[in-house]
Amino acid sequence: MDTVAFWSKRLAEHLVPAEAASAGRVGEAYVAGGRRRRDLLRASAAEPGGFGGGGAGELPIILDALRVVSGDLLGLLASHPLVNLLMLLALRSGRPAAGFGVPPRAPQPGPASTPGPTSASDPAPVLDQAIAGLRNRLLAQGVAGDRAESLTYDTLKLVFQQDREPAEIEAFLRALSGSPPAGPPAGPATTRALARSGGGASDWLLPPWLWFYFLGVLAPGVPGALDGLRQDADGMTVLVGSLLTNVQRGAMALLTATGALEFLPTLLLLTGIAGVLFPGARGRWAERRHRLRPSDDPVIEAMTAFVRSHAPAADVRLGERHDRLARIYPVGWREARVAVYPPLVSLWSRDREAARAVLLHEVAHLRQGDHLIVGLAGPFAWVVRMWGVALAVLTPVSAVYLVAGGVGGSSLLTAVLKVVAALPITLILPVAGLWAAELSADRYAMSAAGPAALARALGPARPRAHAVRRALALLSHPPLRLRLWAARLWPGGTAALAALWPLAVVVRIAAIVVFELVALNLTGFSFGESARTVIGSLPEQLSSARTQLTEVTALLVAWPLIAPLWLRVWTPVRASRQRFAPYLVSALVPGLLATGGLGAGPPKEIGSGPAGPLPTATTTAVGAAVVTATAPQATAERTGLVDDRPWAGQELPVDLRVQAYRKLEQHGDDPEWRSVAAGWLGAGVWRAERDGRLAFSDLARRPGLRPAEGAWLRTGDTVTFWLPVERDAAGETMIMEINGTIDLSGGQAVMDALWARKLDGSAADLGSFTALELTALLDVSTAP
Repeated sequence: MDTVAFWSKRLAEHLVPAEAASAGRVGEAYVAGGRRRRDLLRASAAEPGGFGGGGAGELPIILDALRVVSGDLLGLLASHPLVNLLMLLALRSGRPAAGFGVPPRAPQPGPASTPGPTSASDPAPVLDQAIAGLRNRLLAQGVAGDRAESLTYDTLKLVFQQDREPAEIEAFLRALSGSPPAGPPAGPATTRALARSGGGASDWLLPPWLWFYFLGVLAPGVPGALDGLRQDADGMTVLVGSLLTNVQRGAMALLTATGALEFLPTLLLLTGIAGVLFPGARGRWAERRHRLRPSDDPVIEAMTAFVRSHAPAADVRLGERHDRLARIYPVGWREARVAVYPPLVSLWSRDREAARAVLLHEVAHLRQGDHLIVGLAGPFAWVVRMWGVALAVLTPVSAVYLVAGGVGGSSLLTAVLKVVAALPITLILPVAGLWAAELSADRYAMSAAGPAALARALGPARPRAHAVRRALALLSHPPLRLRLWAARLWPGGTAALAALWPLAVVVRIAAIVVFELVALNLTGFSFGESARTVIGSLPEQLSSARTQLTEVTALLVAWPLIAPLWLRVWTPVRASRQRFAPYLVSALVPGLLATGGLGAGPPKEIGSGPAGPLPTATTTAVGAAVVTATAPQATAERTGLVDDRPWAGQELPVDLRVQAYRKLEQHGDDPEWRSVAAGWLGAGVWRAERDGRLAFSDLARRPGLRPAEGAWLRTGDTVTFWLPVERDAAGETMIMEINGTIDLSGGQAVMDALWARKLDGSAADLGSFTALELTALLDVSTAP
């Protein structure tokens, strides 16, 4: 008879004699797992042709409870003699130690070669944990209170009896812990008992805002994101090609980096899709890259048993790094592994509850389904962090520019400044989603291990990273103080934490308003004019966000009903329904904002791509300064590589003439230059060819100004253009450039342009220099 069959029969003979006849087969079926185990623990109803239904026997319930605490029992066996454990158990139960008529054996020490996870001097805390875990599991499976209490102590006494060798007892417990767990209790247990056993309450789970970001924010913008990616790539190709022969590498690299930052929303979407579609490949890469290996160390085996008791499809791997505690990574859509590191192994020996809180936090990522997005080797979080690095690099450049050159001095750094301001707006929602996922995982750890254990795990026991690493970590993990504040609030704080994502949506709308205010100031508008324009556009901003705000409100209101179903998608756990009150409170703000946007008409898409109303670098990189709403695209379709649709209803090629100036502002140089330049431009004719060439006819024939051939690129109803001009001044020839945009969305074409010295990659690019900013109304006509 094998070990499992022998011990199953032994347990049945002493604890449930009526089930002894079939005990061997019951033990084999339980260890086999899967459907055979589920059938043992299932309470069946009456079926046609049958006498009636029945409940689960007590023997499989006892085996299931022993599996839950097998990690603790293995640690005790490895570190303490059986006689000591039996005596300590007798003190706990208040009964004689020898209760089964079995003759005692001489004390047998545990294996000396494998140190246990606990200190040999005091096994009491671990034994108390095992007693509580065994009792709670029996209660969760529907065993009555008095019966569960007696079974708990009688089972442990039988396990610790000295008539069996410790190695045989260890083999039985390892057989239980190494098999796939049975999943949630099947009996009619109370919610409190389920929560104590790590099971069926769902009140810890916050809405899956990270999944909402992908499905509700990014996914609807897939067509726009792909089209925007193509347009950005086209624009970058033309810009770099134009500047290659005239700009040195430094300036060109900066311009290229500015445009590349525009790819963030699309890259976030693509990396999220990759993480969801290929979890197995990510898992294999994570194990190779981080050298993660299985381990037969007793501590790791105890951790594995504990993890599997909360997530049947989880496993543990041991890593080498000493700057981490644990990280989860997927190996399948509903399977994951937890990478544990030496600091956690050490913590397991010093503070078992704190170490369990760390493991529970990682397990929660699997239970709430975001293991496919976050964790070790996750491409999504990596992209968010890398864009944070880009922001950190470009921010000092913009600061130097503002101090040294002002706003109108350099079109290159004006573009950098605008993208630096827009990038944090793009990061607000994904960072909020990552924070919410981490806080929700903390709540699961607190529900099973308690807030004190989590607070200790977050405190001095954690490895201290470098300041730069801690700063970058804020892009994927909430601040430590916020996590400790949430721990102090437990079990309260649900409404406040559930409102994290709605708050991020509101903050993003406010950031867009501030961005537009600053952008209008940079283009020459007064603060009063900018404020009036922005306030007037606020209803439109709310209207554009109305769909998202409505979805947020609906998810919050319905989340108590959805949460148990969401848990079962990822793990076979039956969960109780949450309370409605906290989520109704957190839904108030997005609900009011969504209602406020109803009066602004149907939602309008501002800007391009799924991230919302953000400026594009390929237009700002050549001097465009006004942030405007993009009107519906023209009905005509492009016929070639260049977008050759009609301009303001006129077929290409077209002639453009200045009708009136709305703005004409000079920076530096001779005061008379403003009138000279305005007259020269007003008397000339621009000609845009179908193949993307741009020319200027100098009808005034003014000496000292010689226009060369330029180019244009159309994106939607915005035309980006640049035209080189040689100017003779003070006995020298200055290479200048007129660049900007032409807006074709309204009834009349409007040009916004900057006439300044052409960039050459020298230090002068960072300072102020001669420039003329202009806004002009254009007459568009078909060229002869």
